[in-house]
Amino acid sequence: MLLKESKPARKSSLYYGMVSFAVLGIASLALVVTTTLAVEDKKPEKADVGLQGILPAEVPEGISEAPEGLEGKWAKWSTQVSDLLVKLYESDMPVAQQQATLKSLQAKIDEAKGQPALAEYASSLQRRVDIADAALKTLNVNIATIKAAQMKARQNQVAAAATALKKYLGTLQNGNGWVDYLQLNQLQKELKNSYSEVELMDLLKALKTKFQNRGALEDAEQRKFFNRAQFKDLEKSINAFLAEAKPGKTQINKGKIREELAALVENLEEYEVTQNSKYAFEARKAYALLREELEGGLEPLTTALRNNYFNYNLRVMVAEDFMNRLIKDSTCETGPVVDCILGAYVTGNQATTTEVGVDFQPSDATLRFALTLNGVTNSETSGQTSQATIYTSGHHQIWGAKEINFNGDLFTTQPAWVDVQANNTTVGASTKLDGIPLLAGLGRKMAYRRTEELRPEAEAIAAQRVRDRVRPRFDEEVDERITKANEEVGQKFNKRLRDNGLFPSARSYASTDTHLYVRTRLMDTGELAANSPPLSIASDESVVLQMHESLMNNSLSRMNLEGRKISDQDLITEFEKSIADVLGRKVKLQRPPVDPDKGPNILAFDDHDPIRVKISDNTLNLILRCGFEQKGETAVPTQEITVPLSFKVEGNKISITRGTIKSSPVERPKSVASQIARSGVVRSKMEKAFPDRVEDAQVKAKLENRTVYLHIKDIVANDGWLTLTIGNDLTVEKNETELPPPVEKTASVK
Repeated sequence: MLLKESKPARKSSLYYGMVSFAVLGIASLALVVTTTLAVEDKKPEKADVGLQGILPAEVPEGISEAPEGLEGKWAKWSTQVSDLLVKLYESDMPVAQQQATLKSLQAKIDEAKGQPALAEYASSLQRRVDIADAALKTLNVNIATIKAAQMKARQNQVAAAATALKKYLGTLQNGNGWVDYLQLNQLQKELKNSYSEVELMDLLKALKTKFQNRGALEDAEQRKFFNRAQFKDLEKSINAFLAEAKPGKTQINKGKIREELAALVENLEEYEVTQNSKYAFEARKAYALLREELEGGLEPLTTALRNNYFNYNLRVMVAEDFMNRLIKDSTCETGPVVDCILGAYVTGNQATTTEVGVDFQPSDATLRFALTLNGVTNSETSGQTSQATIYTSGHHQIWGAKEINFNGDLFTTQPAWVDVQANNTTVGASTKLDGIPLLAGLGRKMAYRRTEELRPEAEAIAAQRVRDRVRPRFDEEVDERITKANEEVGQKFNKRLRDNGLFPSARSYASTDTHLYVRTRLMDTGELAANSPPLSIASDESVVLQMHESLMNNSLSRMNLEGRKISDQDLITEFEKSIADVLGRKVKLQRPPVDPDKGPNILAFDDHDPIRVKISDNTLNLILRCGFEQKGETAVPTQEITVPLSFKVEGNKISITRGTIKSSPVERPKSVASQIARSGVVRSKMEKAFPDRVEDAQVKAKLENRTVYLHIKDIVANDGWLTLTIGNDLTVEKNETELPPPVEKTASVK
């Protein structure tokens, strides 16, 4: 299928130049006539055409040329890839050769892995190869084979549920009666036969009736027992099996499948170039029609789309070292000691210093980590009995942790554990014999000896005292903070996302022993999302934030700017409000200058895609479809304006450089000269609104009791992704309180 005429031909750069509108009109008419004649003269399709008529008739512009400047091995690689692409798109090959070509292209993509210069190009290639390969497999789908596989899977689910229920009933006193009632032995026997056996189907229908009529059992206890969760798994699997067993399609309309596959590919290609929401909608529509036609036979295509167009469009990675530096906190508390230990009345002072950290732990479904506690308790005490007073210096090591899991909505905790290693040192003693020559020393030796005999028991008691004091406090403080976090995330932040239409349609949370990973997808019906990022993330990075252009575009579409007239100043205000509504705090954005005589620019947004973002080749392209009105000036009709922005981080500064602004009319103008003038006016306005500027690479963030300075180390804009890397050199300024005085000694060493 031919691409739209607005696409440039692969081998000619002349299409990128400006040609007169008269020539364009003639060319368009010629193309329509030629296409019409081609359709009228079309020959019957051969059986072995495969991807012919589904893929574009020319190599798509996004992959038609490899990056410039390749040398040696990679220059040869580029030539080989180009030859393979021409062979795939522009020659009539049988299916076997198409499969071989796709396999060769995949080998070339694999060969380019780890080459930064080829990352974006290889990613674009991968999307085309995945979709083409999936389309080819979809054309060869066999409904009967798929149906049999689905029924086998359902049969296995019933078998597993029956085995689990029988095992459970075997642990109960009257379980065998239920085994007989539900005919579990017979069911297991029939499940070994084919699912199409009449006996199995009759048995499953009978069991379904028993489940449906459980409420008719006369005995209330039996009704209650029959409603236990252990029975519901079998009921659910039987219902799913019987639903799957209903007669369905035995043949597919291959002509319709080819038509919808061609529509899907065409719209995906248009979307690749324009990021236009219309093509996203049409691609999703074609996919929906394919699902309707093929039912369960669309797994290869679904997988390809999930990886390349339905993938997560926001990704965050946080390293454990970074988080430890961010939340690390030390406290020191002092207090008196008044206790009775082993018959001695103990008094004195103690000081406990603790440090809180974090320990990431592996999980495939949550952010799993433990808040850790490390500390020491130093004490100076005197223990008094009727016979002697013992002076002791204590140095007790403390370790503890409290596990926390986060699933995107809720933080949950486990009880904290605390361990203590007590260490008491006797630093002095006094007895009733003090002051009596010869006997004083003997009395103290006896006191020391008795103290040493009791030391293990005394240290065990001291350790228990510290545990009893520290663990409840640790539990309480963490749980209090978790409660606040749940209120902020679950009840406030997630609600703000839902209220603004920004709540993710898919989320993934995972952790390893070194990193936390958050992946979310903003994609509604009729929208597309992301591909996998082309750049791998180094394991030693501290924080990496990756935002796909689809996240930005899908978010912008929720601002409802279509068809509106709004001043540039009010537009910035709306952006500030939208961001504040999500974050829950005010933000300030840079505003374009206002002409003191003419006032602000009035933007008249188009009814379709008023603002879009396209990211490629280290450039973020801001695309506006709008006209302009300003006091004292002739109104400018709707233009499509592209403002290229590039980012470069150098030391503590981020340079944002504007490229050459492009402006073209959405509708054909009556006069080329007038359009040239309008383009000049538009460029002038955009240059004022988007000047080159330098921003601070250090971002200030205020936390509870500290100010954190994060350093942006790198910004990369490639293959639809904007990747921000936060360096390890963050600065934390604590709002320090006055430290408590050191522990006072209650006795001198004797």
